[in-house]
Amino acid sequence: MRWTVSAAALLAAVLASAALAADGPSLRGHGVQLTAPEGWQRIDAIDEAAFTDPRTLLVVGTKGVRAIETDCQVSSYRVPADGAVVVVIGWRRASTGVTLLPLASMRLRRDTFECFDGRGAVAQVIRNGHDFQLNVMVGDRADADLVAEALDVARSFAVAPRS
Repeated sequence: MRWTVSAAALLAAVLASAALAADGPSLRGHGVQLTAPEGWQRIDAIDEAAFTDPRTLLVVGTKGVRAIETDCQVSSYRVPADGAVVVVIGWRRASTGVTLLPLASMRLRRDTFECFDGRGAVAQVIRNGHDFQLNVMVGDRADADLVAEALDVARSFAVAPRS
């Protein structure tokens, strides 16, 4: 009985977070999209000459997020102490067919990414036969509302409809 209540609560939380993220604009790039609340914006991706596969497809973040020079693909962004960023990377090759880290189980923790000391979360998903990785990084002074927004933005991931 206890498990049923927990599962129902988890489902309600996932649906509520999806509804929250759905209120904002869709930000698109390289065939993928994220839905973000007002105040979030598309961020210029790093120069990826060193990274051929996977490649960064879309970066969205709060005010003050910007690309920086590092040897790390995912954490090549300066995240303000009270800010957040979501970085989507994708592989060109066909999917491995295995989802290792589902979106629903994303949780923030330290030491998630090289080159980033703050809190981060990661998920790997398969869409349209390709692997994608959703990466969330938040600053140390990001409040609980911003953390929830950042996770909701990552969970809103979709392959963009063709126009």
